[in-house]
Amino acid sequence: MAKKDQKKALSFQESMREALLKFDLKAYKKWLEKYNKPLFKQFSRANSTVQMATMCKSIINRTDMLSTEAHKKAREWLREHNMKGQIF
Repeated sequence: MAKKDQKKALSFQESMREALLKFDLKAYKKWLEKYNKPLFKQFSRANSTVQMATMCKSIINRTDMLSTEAHKKAREWLREHNMKGQIF
């Protein structure tokens, strides 16, 4: 039984990583709708700048994505939009 739960957790993390690696807001929304409904409801009400900033911050916070192209794009997007602590 523990192996099955562990496999679910791995697929959850792996699917989030795959959605974030695409650096696509639609893929991230689809992942949120499937795995995190309360956050999706609040996320869908926000404007596109806040949505993109949230996705970029999610990418930046993950340590397994430090040397990826998505991390570089997210860092650049946050820098261009001057998001120094203004997301929330």
